Amino acid sequence: MAINTINGGYTPPVRGGYPERAGPSNVASLPDKPVKEVDQVQLTPGSMSLRQMQTERQEPPIDEAKVASLRKAIAEGGYQVDSSRLAGKLSDFEATLFP
Repeated sequence: MAINTINGGYTPPVRGGYPERAGPSNVASLPDKPVKEVDQVQLTPGSMSLRQMQTERQEPPIDEAKVASLRKAIAEGGYQVDSSRLAGKLSDFEATLFP
């Protein structure tokens, strides 16, 4: 017995199987007819932005001296994270992805 936990109502079990669906197994049995309708897909601005970043694949310039000084500061325990600046940068980055 299945009990609906939201309102405590009883949900009877499904019997008799599922109705036949147009899936990979029975697509070949469909008659050869031209397609009448074509589904439209609309991408969100965020997904288009991500796609553009993937296709561009530009490597940012790396400041080797800055990387070396940061590694040294982290190893010595002297690197301090500015949490408000980090939060602002994350927020700005997210805003460019999802306008």
